Amino acid sequence: MTELYLISGFLGAGKTTLLQKLLREGFAGQKVALVENDFGAVSLDAKLLKSGGYTVQELRAGCICCTLNGNFVSALVSLLRRVQPDVVLIEPSGVAKLSDVEALCLDHRLAALAVLKQKITVVDAANCASYCENFGAFFEDQVRCADTLVFSHSDAGTPQTEVARRLAQKLNPHAVCFAGGWDTFSAQDILQPASHAGDIAVFYCHGFV
Repeated sequence: MTELYLISGFLGAGKTTLLQKLLREGFAGQKVALVENDFGAVSLDAKLLKSGGYTVQELRAGCICCTLNGNFVSALVSLLRRVQPDVVLIEPSGVAKLSDVEALCLDHRLAALAVLKQKITVVDAANCASYCENFGAFFEDQVRCADTLVFSHSDAGTPQTEVARRLAQKLNPHAVCFAGGWDTFSAQDILQPASHAGDIAVFYCHGFV
């Protein structure tokens, strides 16, 4: 059964950096396919990732959750049958609603082929308040629906990071959160967040004080 991972976040938040970290540290030796759909960054990211020998499926005709609903599921089914990957990393457009993409991944046509393993949202802590104000519904949905939140451009104790932490806790008190720089946590930390929550489970924050 192929594992599906959703990597959400606004353009420039650091999704590609997270993807590279997961590929390098978390899925080494596994057969990985990437489904890419981010306006303005698709070709660059795809070229970069193809150089690592991974299968890349680019969606150029529009946003996964807008015009490609039927096509996305069909394309994913085709990819799963053709490539038979261990893992599929799905990076929707930055303005996609994570809940909509999640619904597509739970489509009955995928039930026998894949399981949705984790929903990860990369949040730009420096611009968190601005995104919430200007892109409210889209941004809040990405935070609310995530299992794991990774805060980029964040340093523990800074005002911007504290604002991001409070907002995340309000929108999604059950998320596991990581902040403080990419080198302060590993891919395995992100992929196995339950091991960090222990018996306390409401809100775990790595790197925050």
